[in-house]
Amino acid sequence: MLTLAGSEKKGLKVSDWLGILNFGFFLILVGTIWIITPNFTNEITYFFNDFSLKNVTENIVFPAPEHNHPNLYTAAMQFCFVFGAFQIAILALRFVFHEPLSKKADAIAGIVFCFAVGFFLSMLANEIISWFGFIAGLIISVGLLIITSSIIKLLRKA
Repeated sequence: MLTLAGSEKKGLKVSDWLGILNFGFFLILVGTIWIITPNFTNEITYFFNDFSLKNVTENIVFPAPEHNHPNLYTAAMQFCFVFGAFQIAILALRFVFHEPLSKKADAIAGIVFCFAVGFFLSMLANEIISWFGFIAGLIISVGLLIITSSIIKLLRKA
């Protein structure tokens, strides 16, 4: 495994540094979204206090928000799209540093997941889908993540 200059003494690999870089960007992005979204703390509080039980079918009940929260959904969508774009940069670095295929596959799957969730959040914010449609979109996004990662890892064995 390739190590960065000076990191041999501490035993940190490139993938460790990329993970730290990824986490640092995550924190910066969360803080930035928090700052640029008006009344974000109140939006989050209102969102979680707005839940009630809704009938999905006659005998199945799930919690869902009573109202639409477009500012919160838009902020989450922006987070997903920006973080997904950053994952593309991380993927490029994984190629530059000749990381294993499993790390590249995880990065690609993360990109697909971020953009898929962002797409469903966009639909939710614009009231194209309901809350339960968004939950279905999350399930679809997780499925896409698993399939993408699995297909890429299978290609290595082919």
